[in-house]
Amino acid sequence: MGHTAGGTWAGRARLVAGVAALAVTATACASGGGSGQAAGEAQDANGVVNMVMAPDAVWKWLEDQGIKQEMEEEAGIQVLTSSSWDEFGVFAGGHADVVSAATYETPDLADAVGEPVSVFGKYNADRSVLGVAPGSPYTDICSLEGKRIATFTAVSITLMWGMYAKEQCDLDLRAGGGDYELVVTDIQNLGDLVARGDADACLCLPDFALPQLVAGTVQALYDGKSAAQIWAESYGSNPSEVTHPETNVFVAREAWVEKNPEEAAFLLALWERGLQEYQQHRDEIIATYPEDFGVTSPEEQAFLIDWLDNRYDWYVDSVYLTDQWVSEEQEVFELMRETGFMEEDAADPVFTVVEPTS
Repeated sequence: MGHTAGGTWAGRARLVAGVAALAVTATACASGGGSGQAAGEAQDANGVVNMVMAPDAVWKWLEDQGIKQEMEEEAGIQVLTSSSWDEFGVFAGGHADVVSAATYETPDLADAVGEPVSVFGKYNADRSVLGVAPGSPYTDICSLEGKRIATFTAVSITLMWGMYAKEQCDLDLRAGGGDYELVVTDIQNLGDLVARGDADACLCLPDFALPQLVAGTVQALYDGKSAAQIWAESYGSNPSEVTHPETNVFVAREAWVEKNPEEAAFLLALWERGLQEYQQHRDEIIATYPEDFGVTSPEEQAFLIDWLDNRYDWYVDSVYLTDQWVSEEQEVFELMRETGFMEEDAADPVFTVVEPTS
């Protein structure tokens, strides 16, 4: 792959994967991942899907309500999961067949595994916001030049805000250099760093900065808009569609998707049911698994529900891709090329449209 504004994709991918390798030894990964496969080859999954993802309340709901087990028994297919905040590193290390990752991470992901990967489902859009302390002089990403910005990853949402910084003000946002001091730390600490004055801003997920947002010690710039809402307003061809870009799409090696269409289709059917459950039981799911939404008090729960109702709900309506949606999502790669995050002649990652099974 190509060069970013401050380094190669391959170099950054190796760095992330290398750090992840240390964490994998302590992560309860499902067995049977793709590590033993030659590039471009895949074994028959034989009714077993190994997936890595961050802790997810909807998935827990599917398990605890018996829905997952019922659907698995009916289909004769089993989904084994490992839970990690470093899904990228676990997948790149060959410890899973399917990973939940950001669309704009897929060029890095393909480079890390050394073969094409395929996006075949969607789940969450980019909900990240740029947060600062109240009364700070900063008004946007450009005004934060040279300042300390906290984030939980060198990839994922940081890539998206890096593109915005490059496009809006020709500044380089990256770890280990550039025009900002980027601090990578635990996702739960981002809002607190800003509130304490230890960082000038954060690339925060609203559900993991609830104490500070509720207390007013962190405020979101851009009128509180998420990265996806900014995209729809300023970059995407369809301003009414706020599900671009995605921070959680389902990705596998292209060879695996081609070899195992039944398993891929079942995984999407299971997640489609999860989205239906979320739409019908959202508030109950939040109350049942508050830790997965960063909620620690009734006040924070009420604030989050209000945010979802009146600011932005990042869950998509359906897991299934359509040709139009894919065309719109691919526009993110155009911005990646324009801002130096992909080679100008690099091909778009693969998208596979899987039809619903029923």
